[in-house]
Amino acid sequence: MAANEITKYASELRALLKDVGADVTQLNALTSAAAALEALASTAPGPGTPLLWTTAKNTWDAARNAFGAKLPQALLGPLASMPGLAELALNLDTLVNEGIHGGVDLGPVHLEVGSSVLVIAPPPSAGALESVIIGPYGVGQIAASLKSPLGGDTAMPGGGSLVRLPGNGGFGGTLQLPLGPVQISATAIVAVIDGDPSFLAIMGVEFLPPIQLSFGFSLDRVGGLVGVNRRADTEALRAAQRTGAAGDVLFAIRPPANALALVTDANRLFPFNRGTHLVGPSLKLSWLSFGPEGSLIGLDLAVIVELPTGKVVILGVARASIPGIPMILDLRLDVLGIVDAVEQLASVDASLVDSHVLGVFEVYGDAAMRLSWGSVGYMIATVGGFYPGFNPEPARLPALRRVGMAMDTPLPIIEVRAEGYFAVTSNSIQLGGRWEVGIALGIEAHGFVQVDAIVLFRPFHFEARIAAGFDVSAGGFSFASVTLEGSVAGPGPIVIHGSLSIDVFLFSISWSETFTLGSGPSDMLPAAPLLIDVVAEELRKPENVHSGSIADPLVVLKPRPRAGNVAAVPPTGTLQVQQRRAPVGFVIERVDGRPLASPQGVTISGGTSDVTDRFSPGSYVTLTDAEALNRPPFDVLACGRVLSLVDPALGAGKIVDGRQVKQIVIVGQVLQPDPDDLPAVWADLAAAVTLVAASQRPPALSDATPLVIATQEVWRATTTGAPFASATAAHQFVRYSKGIAQPAADAAAPLNLAGV
Repeated sequence: MAANEITKYASELRALLKDVGADVTQLNALTSAAAALEALASTAPGPGTPLLWTTAKNTWDAARNAFGAKLPQALLGPLASMPGLAELALNLDTLVNEGIHGGVDLGPVHLEVGSSVLVIAPPPSAGALESVIIGPYGVGQIAASLKSPLGGDTAMPGGGSLVRLPGNGGFGGTLQLPLGPVQISATAIVAVIDGDPSFLAIMGVEFLPPIQLSFGFSLDRVGGLVGVNRRADTEALRAAQRTGAAGDVLFAIRPPANALALVTDANRLFPFNRGTHLVGPSLKLSWLSFGPEGSLIGLDLAVIVELPTGKVVILGVARASIPGIPMILDLRLDVLGIVDAVEQLASVDASLVDSHVLGVFEVYGDAAMRLSWGSVGYMIATVGGFYPGFNPEPARLPALRRVGMAMDTPLPIIEVRAEGYFAVTSNSIQLGGRWEVGIALGIEAHGFVQVDAIVLFRPFHFEARIAAGFDVSAGGFSFASVTLEGSVAGPGPIVIHGSLSIDVFLFSISWSETFTLGSGPSDMLPAAPLLIDVVAEELRKPENVHSGSIADPLVVLKPRPRAGNVAAVPPTGTLQVQQRRAPVGFVIERVDGRPLASPQGVTISGGTSDVTDRFSPGSYVTLTDAEALNRPPFDVLACGRVLSLVDPALGAGKIVDGRQVKQIVIVGQVLQPDPDDLPAVWADLAAAVTLVAASQRPPALSDATPLVIATQEVWRATTTGAPFASATAAHQFVRYSKGIAQPAADAAAPLNLAGV
């Protein structure tokens, strides 16, 4: 008997009841009753077991049924308020013993609801009962169908289902509706999270037959995505793009395993986020389309905009196949492009997904591009990865597969694999490849050739490696193997290295030699400048002095003509000097991608406060592998100062505000004349009556105090009492002054590990 299922069920039921506001005392009683019932079911039976079992079972039933009307609310979740569904669970006895079953019509939609019930076997000596009903599960999936507009009991073709998302994530649903020349598909999620409604819908209309454009091109499908209080999860999209899951969710390329899998993937890619919304169209273009049989070339494309952040996500799936005989050619390339104005980064990721050629060869590989215009500008583009050991920092890229082709279903006698890569960065070109062949005819032979090369522009440097070899074996015994390796690097001087190794079952020969050609010095970078000179040069530039205005929603400032590079500061604004070449206020080791002669730091004094911006610490300080993995990719660091003076106190003297404010009155969408130009007797009686009525109403109770306040985390070092505004500054201080860097909150309340 699965006795542990009792407390597991009680835990799930408790979570559902808690979401609908059940009493804590009753919830605790439910948990205690489940624990007692499970303990009794797990112990060896004794003389008093039947009576004890009956008592424990009655206690559990009473604790479960005590929730009354809240029990069906918990089992139905957000659907409890839907007309017709709540009536299916009004009878508590039927609900407890049989679950929720039945159908309900909501206009043209017919819903079928069914939920299971937990039934367990009692201990052998508990009596003659064959099984015991513990209680019903929450509604997990609801079947949906459309009624025929002609009446009767006939349903329209197609249909769908509603599924309950894990936790309190709401409900999602899928719908497929074939309507002759078009086929409609949709996926939607509706949830209420922390009191805020959230909605996501992915829709598509497929044309049968496709709409012919010209020159063999056709429009096969149109659709779109709408999300309220939703965001595009960049990292989740990148991971799903490599497996093809993102394209499957947006374009329904591959049928999902079930409705829950599809809705869960959509909820993961576009999760809840208060205050941001999604909107974007999608379409499918084909060349030489054959309708349901497929097309020679197809392109699915979606452009999704996240508001108000301005993030743009472009997802595309390109496919090439021969309709009817995909084993000859079946290629799929998933591409994800993201333009993020907040991170000041444009990225493109591409992956071959489930691609095959001639029914024998698997085609695979990844590509990526990063273009940053932030504090450290860089550009990286690669197909298949990088030169071995090359670190693409400050860009953050996932591990990329080489682009290649291998035998998917190896023949008994031969195995072939070929792969390569090509990369271009702001300061290098890289390329390479590897080719392997294996033959098995009683005697096994394997050979390979590999080439890797990299060229750095500044300082100029090149390096190339070549390796080749083969071996022959039988029954796991190696008869002979030959391995050849070579490399060339330069300039100044050019170094050539080669090695040869020959192994046979009778003897082994090894040779290795290094040759040097020339003696000139290698290309050197110019001497690194002083950091203080770099920052001073940036602060002298007029374009780095600008105004930072404090928005006043009741005042609209009239713009003035530009006067060269002079920064016009509004009365409510501040004058700021800001540079993005290097952060200030702590010790750094690199600037402009070049190591400094020694660790250096610069501070800017004067003014009233720091001006901060987002920087990538790895571009300015030397991070270990552990630090690079655990530190955030960006940190808010000081890079300038506010030059405006501190506002004087109100009682310090007479303050004259010389600003002119023009009052604009709009009543009933009609612009009213300026009150200064009207006779003194002019008045808006309707507005006056409204104001008088409002003044007589009782005051509305409200509390504008924020429940959560987010502030910049302060760090401290154990060797000084001075605070640090960022984790990067604190860690750099202890790197050269010893000690431990830790958040100020942790330092104020240390954790006592005595006895641990």
